[in-house]
Amino acid sequence: MVSKHEPAPAPTLTESLAQYWSSVRFDDLPVDTVRLAKRFLLDTLAAGIAGAGTDVAAIVRRAAQDSLEVVAGSSVLWARNDKLPAPLAALVNGTASHALELDDFGGCGHSGAVVIPAVCALAGRNAMSGKEALTAIVAGYDVAARVLEGAGGYRPHNDLGWHSSGTCGGFGAAAAAAKVLKLDSERFSDALGIAGTYTGGIWAFLADGAMTKRFHPGKASETGLSAALLAQAGMSGPRQVLEAPWGGFFSTYAHGIATPAATLAGLGSEFRIARSGMKPYACCRGLHATLDALFEVMRETGAGSNAIKRMIVHGNEQVRVQFDRPEIGNLLDAQFSFQYALAVGAVSGRATLDQFVPFRYAEPEVQRLMSATSVVADRAMKPGEYPPLEIRFTDGRSIERHIPFAKGAPENPLSDDELHRKAVSQIEPVFRQGPLRRADRLRVGAGVDAGLRGIDAVAGIAGLSREILRA
Repeated sequence: MVSKHEPAPAPTLTESLAQYWSSVRFDDLPVDTVRLAKRFLLDTLAAGIAGAGTDVAAIVRRAAQDSLEVVAGSSVLWARNDKLPAPLAALVNGTASHALELDDFGGCGHSGAVVIPAVCALAGRNAMSGKEALTAIVAGYDVAARVLEGAGGYRPHNDLGWHSSGTCGGFGAAAAAAKVLKLDSERFSDALGIAGTYTGGIWAFLADGAMTKRFHPGKASETGLSAALLAQAGMSGPRQVLEAPWGGFFSTYAHGIATPAATLAGLGSEFRIARSGMKPYACCRGLHATLDALFEVMRETGAGSNAIKRMIVHGNEQVRVQFDRPEIGNLLDAQFSFQYALAVGAVSGRATLDQFVPFRYAEPEVQRLMSATSVVADRAMKPGEYPPLEIRFTDGRSIERHIPFAKGAPENPLSDDELHRKAVSQIEPVFRQGPLRRADRLRVGAGVDAGLRGIDAVAGIAGLSREILRA
């Protein structure tokens, strides 16, 4: 007990985050921040609808259903006629959102696939309004990103082998869910503490293309949502979950690299949702700047793929370890392979989902270009920097191009029209399996976009959620 002569102890990092975000209301948010929340909501829902029919989403869905003696719940599974309890719906929808590498990047890694499924799973709680949903999304993105920044940032934390969408994402899902549940600062702090005590995610999947990468955001979403529900029910969580010298998140998951002060830098004036971006290409974000370099050079020169003799990606050792994949065994391999992405990009002029599903690996020109592409560790790179591409042509020319901000980055964002086209292209094919005519399917995609742009005027989003998310 603190005596009246002793100053109250300073709030912990977790308490500071909780005290701020538990008190924020929609009208406190800048207009540009609200606009970003709407854009990321559309982008994530479209990715989740597109991914709902993938094998990994089906596996997680069946496992979730098999865990229940009676399959029942009130939370909608996207692009399905099924429902599950809220935590399991967040697990399934989060997995679906990341299943095809179409979801956003930045923040905690893939913040949308972690935060937005948690918010949507609670759509029927507390008569949640559109404004409350958007506020919860902003809170989740902010907290998830701040935890990663406190853990040293994306590159240092992930270089240790942690997959930050899994390790840091649960904090963001907990914050978003706590906001939806209208927890006070004490219970909000508990939710963050509970989430942090049971978090994880490692990069071992890259060795063989295992499905677990897709599962990490879903698991983090489930973990964070469950943490908020436990806090609401009265469970306490460690208030020093981030900075405890022994057993804290930073000392355990970011030993020697943590920058705890970054967790609160600009809190309340700088909203971390602004540091996330959107993917124009259906592959790991680490490939995008180099793909942009390829497309830019080919436009400038007018060259076709048959004019390319060699392609050389100039990176560092981490780039080589992560993206030098001359042999392709599955979709994840292709989406992390400079050889494959650059080859199909050179042949088709794009790197959209149709270049990865189905595979083009067996095509002679794709195989030739893959064999002609190498990834070399010959450059020193700063955190956040992407490797340049050197293209050598059959006529003897050689052009090296570096793109500092790939399309979709916060510094080079997709326009609203580009985002709309991306969303419609992902949503529309899902409804080919139903009786809708093509014109009706396109209206479905456009309707999701229009519905979400006006979501802040919706008094209760449960009905809207059912209308736009079920096939």
